[in-house]
Amino acid sequence: MALAASLSLFLGLGFTAALADDVLTPEAIAAFEQRLEGARIAQAGVAERVACFEAQDAAMVAQRDADQLRLGTLVAHKKALEGELVQRRDEYDGFLREYNEAHGLVSQLAADLDDLRRYKAAKDEALRRCKQSWALFGFMCDFSMEIAKLIGQIHDNDDQIARAEQRMTNAVAGMQKANERYDQSQTLLNEAVSDAVLTTDQINLAEASISRLKAALAILRPEAQQNVELLGQFSGALRDAGRVDTADGRARTARLVRTLAGKIDGVQEKASSLQERAGKLLTPQQLSACFK
Repeated sequence: MALAASLSLFLGLGFTAALADDVLTPEAIAAFEQRLEGARIAQAGVAERVACFEAQDAAMVAQRDADQLRLGTLVAHKKALEGELVQRRDEYDGFLREYNEAHGLVSQLAADLDDLRRYKAAKDEALRRCKQSWALFGFMCDFSMEIAKLIGQIHDNDDQIARAEQRMTNAVAGMQKANERYDQSQTLLNEAVSDAVLTTDQINLAEASISRLKAALAILRPEAQQNVELLGQFSGALRDAGRVDTADGRARTARLVRTLAGKIDGVQEKASSLQERAGKLLTPQQLSACFK
């Protein structure tokens, strides 16, 4: 009986000593709270980087979407200008055909006019010789009607040539205008093509930036969320450590605090490592925007 009582006393004292070792003093709790504050600062840095990268990502997505809309407009404008070029070329070709047709007509009319003038000159010469030969009977050499007809044909031919030459003049003016409009459309098309190429390059750059940001966020976001949960657990355990009023409760809380403290101590080191890993995925510009 005495031995059993002694053993019970010994075990009780040992358990009490163990509980005493586990119980957190106010000083220990204060030290843990300082470690918690350090972890919170590290976590705030991670959260700030996550928020900054998310803002960059949202801005790049918005820019890419706007550029894609602009590219669609440019492509439609480019197609319209290509259609205009075809129309301008057809318009020019139409005036060219008109010019060639009028030019051919003028050439033919000019040749006919030369024939008429030579024929009239021959008639005039024949009339002169006839009158010279017949002297007093020159009235018998009357070619007046035929010559008058030739003169009428010559005048008519002159009028046709004048009209054909005016057609040529109008066709030349039309070709010049059509060529100017063609050049204008070509200039606009070249600008649209250049803008489309530039916008496509901007879209590709935005896509690359978005991919890098998403890769960095895939590293930082999960850790940031885990840190939030861990800090919440540690903060709650420290509050409980100051409130529990039973020996075994204080002991359990103390063990939980020490366990979580080991994880908390790794938050700062892990935060630096994660940000370094994420930073390797980003451009200097992306990093400088979020690490000021």
